[in-house]
Amino acid sequence: MMLFAPTMILRCLAPALLLALSGCGEQGTTPPLDIPTAQAERRDIREEIRLSGDVSPAFQVEIKPEVGGKLRDVLTQTGREVKKGELLFVIDDSDLQIERASAQVEIDGAVVTVEKLAGNLDRARQLFAAKLISKEIYENLDADHRLAENAQERAQRRLETVDDRITKTRVPAPADGTILSVPVIAGQIVVPAVSVNAGTTLATLADLSSLIVDAHVNQLDIGKVKLGDTVEVLGGADDSIRATAKINFIAPLATVKNNVKGFTVQAVLSGDTSAFRPGMTVAIRLPLATATNAVSVPLAAVFESRNGKVVYVPRPDGAPQARPVEVGATDLFHAEIQSGLEEGETVLLNRPDEENS
Repeated sequence: MMLFAPTMILRCLAPALLLALSGCGEQGTTPPLDIPTAQAERRDIREEIRLSGDVSPAFQVEIKPEVGGKLRDVLTQTGREVKKGELLFVIDDSDLQIERASAQVEIDGAVVTVEKLAGNLDRARQLFAAKLISKEIYENLDADHRLAENAQERAQRRLETVDDRITKTRVPAPADGTILSVPVIAGQIVVPAVSVNAGTTLATLADLSSLIVDAHVNQLDIGKVKLGDTVEVLGGADDSIRATAKINFIAPLATVKNNVKGFTVQAVLSGDTSAFRPGMTVAIRLPLATATNAVSVPLAAVFESRNGKVVYVPRPDGAPQARPVEVGATDLFHAEIQSGLEEGETVLLNRPDEENS
C-alpha cells in the first residue's frame, strides 16, 4: 500500500481546483466590489438656494432734533402709529424766547435810529441843495443812514433765525408710520443733528406696510441670482409663517460676513406681511430649477471627470464602468439625470479608484 504526503495530494488536486474555479467563472460573475450602490429612480426635484435673512422696513428714519436743549415733552411711545406732521416732541424754548426778546429790542432800537437819521438826511438834502452845507457833511449823513438801515436788517435776520429755531423746538413726524423706539425721556438734554451721524435720536419711525428682507449670498452663488427673482420667505419656529418676496437690489460690491465673502441682496415682501416684524430672522428659498418625475440618482453618485460629469455603473462582470451623464436640476440630496442613465440602473456611491486606493 502506497502512502502520499499531504503536499503531494495538494499538488495533484491544484490543477483540478483551478479548472473548477475557471468553470465557475464562465458560468457566473465575479463578486462585485464592496462599494455602496443605489438605483436610478424617478422623483420631483427642486433646485434652490437656501439663505437666512433679516426683516426690516423698506422705509425707516431716525428722528433727530435740529436744535439742542432740554426735552420738555415726549408725546409719543413705542408701537404707536402716527401721521405726517403730528407733534411728537417739544424742546424747552425758554432760552430762545429770551434771545427773541433781545432781538426784538435790537430791531426796535434800529428802527428809531433809522427814522431819526432819515429825518436828518432829508433836511441835509435841502440844505445841500441850497448850498448851505458842504457835500462832505451831506455824504456823511447819507452813509450814517445807510449803516443804520443795514443794522436794522441784521437785527431782523437775527429775529427770523431765532423764530426758526423756536419753531424747530416742536418736532413733528416726518411721515406716516409706526414708532419703533423712543430712547429718550422728558428732561433729557438733547444734541442737535449738525451732520448725518451726529445728534440725539429721539425716535425711530418706520412704514411697516412695506417690508424688505436683507440676505448675504455667497459669491459662488451670486451668479444664479437676478433682479426680479421671486423668493419664498419662511418664519416662525416651524417655518409656518410664509410669504413671497421679489429681489429688487443686488449689491455691486462684495462684503465679508461671518468670514464668508458674498453680496448683499434685498427682496421686497408682498402679500399679507402682518405676521412679520422688523428684526426677525427668516429663512429664504430661491428656486433655480424644477424637474418633475425625473430620473435621478443621489448626489454622491455623480462625479467630475475630464470630460464632464460621470456616474459609475457595474458591468456584467462586476467591474465598475464610468458613464458620461448630463445633469439637470439638483437639490440637497439628488441630481436629475437628463441623459446617459435609465430608470432602474444601479450606480456606485463612491468613486472606485478612491475605494481601491
